[in-house]
Order: sequence, then C-alpha cells, then structure tokens
Amino acid sequence: MNVSKLKIKKSKIAGKGVFTTRRIRGGQTICFLEGELCSLDEMIRRVNEGKEEPSDPLEIGDEEYLDLNEISRTFNHSCDPNAFIKGKNELVAIKEINSGEEINYDYSTTMNDNEERIKSAGRVLWTCKCNCMAKYCRGIIDQFKTIPKKRQEFYVKNKFLPDFMLKHFK
Repeated sequence: MNVSKLKIKKSKIAGKGVFTTRRIRGGQTICFLEGELCSLDEMIRRVNEGKEEPSDPLEIGDEEYLDLNEISRTFNHSCDPNAFIKGKNELVAIKEINSGEEINYDYSTTMNDNEERIKSAGRVLWTCKCNCMAKYCRGIIDQFKTIPKKRQEFYVKNKFLPDFMLKHFK
C-alpha cells in the first residue's frame, strides 16, 4: 500500500493517529515504517540529550532501533490491534481495516529492551499508561514479557511479531 493512502488526523486513542483512506485486506502490507537506523547506545544518547522522546524509537532488533519519521511515529498502540510488525519494519493488517478506520499495533510486541544496559545508562525502561479503549485493555504499554501469557502465545502462534521477537519468544 502506498503511504499516500494514509492520513494523519485526530485520534480517540491519543493525539493524532494514522487512518486509511481505503479498505485494507487482512494480511495485506500497509507500509514499511521508516526512520534512521540507530544502535541502543545512540538512542540512549539522543534521549539523554533531549533530542528524542523515549517513546519514539522502534526496536527492530537486539539493541537496534529505528528513529521513526513523522508518519511512522504517529501510528497508535492498541491492546487489540488491527495490524502488526512483520520482519523488521513491515506493518501488516491482522484483519480487514475499513476505509476511515485508524490503524494501530501493539507496541509491546516490539519491546524487548536490554534492561541492564538502559538502567546502567541512568535511564528507566519506557512504559506508558494505555488509553486504547479496547475491551481487554491492559492499562499499560510495557515490555512483551509483561503481556499476559495467553496473549503472548496468541502473538507467537500467529507470528504477529517482528523477526527478532519471534527468535526470543518461540
């Protein structure tokens, strides 16, 4: 799908979100999230210098991140997402997404941060209160290992995780 079929507008979840202007079939690629490739050390440096919000980078590998561009950073989280990250940065529809509907993914499915390295740099792991309004909202966005086991198993079984996460949580 071409990003020109996506529109940023006000979201009920949080601030702004990304919406589709046409129907997307389940299994269809929505877009590739884009940004500058950075190491964990570089992301810590940027956060410490106030150049980056702790919530902005997308973990795409062990200690490897994308410093997301505007549209990629604007996709919101949901505890009951309609999309997931496949491979490193491919956003794919889990189910049909109707024209005008907001596209979202579960941020926790991309979070397996190196806690020791982050804490030794004087940072805390990023977490956030969840406001997704899903029927079974967890109330918090946190590391994948904090998701209830049944939900973890669902994501792993259906391969609704980036490659580096599948490697760790098979």
